[in-house]
Amino acid sequence: MPIYSYRCSNGHLTEDFVPVMEPRATVPCETCGQPSHRSYSDEAKNTDLVHNERWSDAMGVVPNQIPEAMKTFPGSEYNSEGQLLIKNRKHKLFEAKRRGYTELD
Repeated sequence: MPIYSYRCSNGHLTEDFVPVMEPRATVPCETCGQPSHRSYSDEAKNTDLVHNERWSDAMGVVPNQIPEAMKTFPGSEYNSEGQLLIKNRKHKLFEAKRRGYTELD
């Protein structure tokens, strides 16, 4: 699911994590409650900085392989199901690169 960025008239940024087929034109601002409209420029500028933690199955491991994966990729965080914690886009690219993965256009 993608993260959509919205900005209110007071300049506050709000993010909405919803399925691709369900983007909203406006959402209430998390700071002041004013209507926030989708901000395509914020989405383009902030993809490396947006805080959108999620668990990755694609870069995860089988649960019994977690100890070995943590030795191989120090600093990686896995849940009990073996999913890898991805903190934001920049972190995703870092984890993918050190695993030898490439992102397709």
